[in-house]
Amino acid sequence: MGAWISGRKLIIGVTDDIVLQRKLHSDLLESFSVRVEKTRSFLQLFRPDLEYEFAAITDVYGPTGWNPDIQALVVSKETLSGAVAIAKERARKSLPALQTLVIDVISPDSEKLDHEDAELLRQTKMSSTFIREWIAKNRDVERNGNR
Repeated sequence: MGAWISGRKLIIGVTDDIVLQRKLHSDLLESFSVRVEKTRSFLQLFRPDLEYEFAAITDVYGPTGWNPDIQALVVSKETLSGAVAIAKERARKSLPALQTLVIDVISPDSEKLDHEDAELLRQTKMSSTFIREWIAKNRDVERNGNR
């Protein structure tokens, strides 16, 4: 979404390796540098005209907590509360307010979830954790001979 609305430059926050160490199936995660390069390659496929800047996310705010050049933030319905926290942090630091764009959450069973309940969205969404669990399960099935 960010690449579609950007006019000149897109700043992308990528979660730092240190933050991901305790994630479920962290052994399946690629390194920060690999994730950055794969994201850059993907974005350049359809928006080669944009300048891309990558910032490591080491706290809940990421670059939105300190970078005055960021003008918009793309969040899902389930992470909207994070956008509110970021808005408060930016106001505290006298940074310009962000335009917040809310996108739909998808699930393994549906392309759109309309629930208003943030906890229900967290439980039913297609997340990186869900994908890692699926990979681990299928890897284990292969290792154990399709039992």
